[in-house]
Amino acid sequence: MTVIKKEYISRDIVRSDLLPLSFLKRSAYTGSKFGLRFRLERAEKEPEGEGGEKEVYIRCLYWPGPFAYDHAAKESIGEEDFPFSEEGLLSICSFLSSRLHELEGEI
Repeated sequence: MTVIKKEYISRDIVRSDLLPLSFLKRSAYTGSKFGLRFRLERAEKEPEGEGGEKEVYIRCLYWPGPFAYDHAAKESIGEEDFPFSEEGLLSICSFLSSRLHELEGEI
């Protein structure tokens, strides 16, 4: 008998839908769930003032499907920044889930 975990039938984006931070250090990650497409990438901000370190964060890009990032209309792509941490990934799950629920009527 096959057991289906509740998170796999949820209409929310959960932590297991995203790859670990170690992956994002090297490469961008794209995914989709129920027609919401998203791309996570490591980004850096230059320090304000001299001598500071660059701030590293996760840039989250999101848009309604069906098109991949390279073919989506640029005006349909939203963008939000999150801390480069496990807490940031959890915040991304919550954020993308809320976008998914907002777009449900359009997708």
